[in-house]
Amino acid sequence: MKKSDLWTGIGMIAVGLACLAAVFLNTLVSSLFAGLFGAFTLPGIAQVYKYCKYTSPKHAAEYRERLEQEQIDLRDERKEMLRNKSGRIAYILGLLVLAVSMTAFSFLGKLGIVEESAARLLIFFLAGYLLFQLFAGILIYGLLDAKY
Repeated sequence: MKKSDLWTGIGMIAVGLACLAAVFLNTLVSSLFAGLFGAFTLPGIAQVYKYCKYTSPKHAAEYRERLEQEQIDLRDERKEMLRNKSGRIAYILGLLVLAVSMTAFSFLGKLGIVEESAARLLIFFLAGYLLFQLFAGILIYGLLDAKY
């Protein structure tokens, strides 16, 4: 493994510990810092552990095999096609979820279950995100089509 992997892990642990220190300040966002503590610290510890494990001579062969398998998986045409297809399906499902969410919040706002001004704000945000997704998909497809 690269030395940068170790430093990234240590950096994540440091950010996590800084978030833990912020928890004790008892601000309105202390609970968010508690979540960020876990979100940074645990993956950082895992990365440092992996670095220590795979840089030891005892596990060097296992690490080489793992890297070779990753390279094979990345270049496998069938798996690449499946990744592309799954990305497209996830994109379409995301658009459908946005459209259904906008409709649901519209009904909830009109029925008075959710404050109508909050529902309207959320609907505008979701509509903007829906348009962004659509235009981004069209633009990225056009760029890739022109490139290849």
